[in-house]
Amino acid sequence: MDPRGSIVAIHGLNGHWQKSWTNPREKDFLWLRDLLPTKFPGARIMSFEYDARAIGDISPAGVRDHAANLFKLLCNEREDIKDKNRPIVFVVHSLGGIIAKDPMQAEALDISNSTKGIVFFGTPHRGSDTARWAKVVADVVSTSLHRPEGELLKVLQTNSEGLMNVSEDFAPLASRYAIASFYETNVHPVLGTVVVDKASALMALPHEETMMLGGDHSSMCKLGRNDQRWDPVWRAIRRCSRGVSQ
Repeated sequence: MDPRGSIVAIHGLNGHWQKSWTNPREKDFLWLRDLLPTKFPGARIMSFEYDARAIGDISPAGVRDHAANLFKLLCNEREDIKDKNRPIVFVVHSLGGIIAKDPMQAEALDISNSTKGIVFFGTPHRGSDTARWAKVVADVVSTSLHRPEGELLKVLQTNSEGLMNVSEDFAPLASRYAIASFYETNVHPVLGTVVVDKASALMALPHEETMMLGGDHSSMCKLGRNDQRWDPVWRAIRRCSRGVSQ
């Protein structure tokens, strides 16, 4: 990867900028901080934080609101540097992948042109039927607390209008970016099924690199020390950092 480059991590629904990438058995170890620099020395590594709570005292912001904020923060971060085209790779989990796809629109060309690739972990490009169960839970809780469910939960429904709009906007731009998509192998311990199945986690693009990754939907991106999943992950990030082969 270009040593001037940036790696931007974006967590998913109910996630956290740090905890989403941390193995709960190794809370002092954050692979974004402790492993990535060993393979990408000199790269600027950032983790985007946003209110991703599905229920409770939540923000009314939707996917495109968070995407716009991400774009503005990146523009601010790059405002005072000489190289405005410093390359970017997004590393995204679940809903974070939907957010990452949105700033790639034409109005964000200064970020779009700098982006080399995106590494997706369990991103529901076509939604998830399991999200309906989450919606039922949210309905029960929000009713009891007199609080509405969030827009972020609604967009994850299979073939939701918001999800389709983002995917349609991204489709004509997808060939600009190197893409690696990891899909989960383990069923969720409570739901008894995978949260995002293979068909939804893959975009079926001709240049898309695909691979299954051990873990359920939550744990697939929580790498620990001596984790065998680290090798395919960092290599995918490196390949995406090179951009699309010309």
